[in-house]
Amino acid sequence: MNTASLWLHDPDFPGAQSPLAFLILSVLSQTSMSFVQQGIAVLGLYFAHRFHLSFAGLGLLVSTPALGMMISFSAAGWLVDRLGPRRLLMIITGPMALLVASAGFIRGLAPLAGILFLMGLTFAVVPAVGTKAVFYAFSHRNRGLPMGIRQTGVPLGASLAALVLPPLVGSFGIRPLFAVMSLALLLANGAFAWAIPPIPPQLTASAGLPIRHLLQAIWLPAAIALLLVGAQYDVLAFSLPDLVRLHRVSVDEAGLVLAVGQVGGGIGRILFGALTDRGIPVRTVLSGASLVALIAVLGVIVLPSRPPLEVLLPLWLILGIGAVGWNALALTWAGETVPASHSGLAMSTTASIIFVGAVIHPPLFGWLADTTHHLTAGWIWLATILVAAFGLTRIHPKSRQRSIRP
Repeated sequence: MNTASLWLHDPDFPGAQSPLAFLILSVLSQTSMSFVQQGIAVLGLYFAHRFHLSFAGLGLLVSTPALGMMISFSAAGWLVDRLGPRRLLMIITGPMALLVASAGFIRGLAPLAGILFLMGLTFAVVPAVGTKAVFYAFSHRNRGLPMGIRQTGVPLGASLAALVLPPLVGSFGIRPLFAVMSLALLLANGAFAWAIPPIPPQLTASAGLPIRHLLQAIWLPAAIALLLVGAQYDVLAFSLPDLVRLHRVSVDEAGLVLAVGQVGGGIGRILFGALTDRGIPVRTVLSGASLVALIAVLGVIVLPSRPPLEVLLPLWLILGIGAVGWNALALTWAGETVPASHSGLAMSTTASIIFVGAVIHPPLFGWLADTTHHLTAGWIWLATILVAAFGLTRIHPKSRQRSIRP
């Protein structure tokens, strides 16, 4: 049986669906969550206008869901290793959708930040479940490409948010948008929970993994990701303010540019996953991603005051490939440094560390912009972070993974 036909019918695949159908449902699950979580950042201009926020205040508000995810990711990984991804997703989908729907009824800044934080606590379950489910379902083949495909849900959700939310919030207000987001979460994650196959008892953790051993295993992919996530979230949070306020681009055109950047992120996740499955070391691919992002950020820094779309669209496409395309590599690398029974904990702990960066980077970017009265200072700082990330990718770890080679 050739490789292409295995995506439609694989006798070793544990699910009732084909591998392709399973991956599509996993992507829809992640897309629905990212549409909400990253849509908060896309709506930053709306919140900044509504609550009279500075750049630093904007960075803090849009990082609030990430703060909740950061806190709950390790717990989500621990639970998914014990309850299994299917049961955990079934338990959390209803409360998660209810929290999102309720956000549309919040009026004050502090209550909104509180509900966004609670949403983030539940959001962590979606990637924890998705990565564990795909990690198990494709255990009999190289995981780089399947994990990359699943992770395209992140930029896909962000690109949809960038395209539709800025014009819709002006026409319909915030409450109907959160209602639609809630319904999408309920349907997509309910469908994926139904499709996840049961995990055999031998792959369910019965004993804990010592924290020292866990951190020794995942420190390098987690450290690289901690830096690279600055590019992912700074681009998401500050592209629209930069394009609209500094470069005089219309809100609709700026949304299109940001959406193209997120499409680039999806391309990067599939491309980078395929490269690792072909034997290219993950460190080499991550080095390339950091360099691509760095070159694109330098391009943003030197943009003229009124650049045409013909310049902005390819620049943000390249920026997205490097700044957003790396994520699946770090998670898969971390998951393969520990026994399969603890892969959920390893990937979720790495994701928790990633969200430390997601919480820190945007407020720092915004503070630099406020202090210097220019967004360029934030982009220069981001370029420095990417140089540091590139340096970390040149460190040679002691261990070797089976399908993702460091």
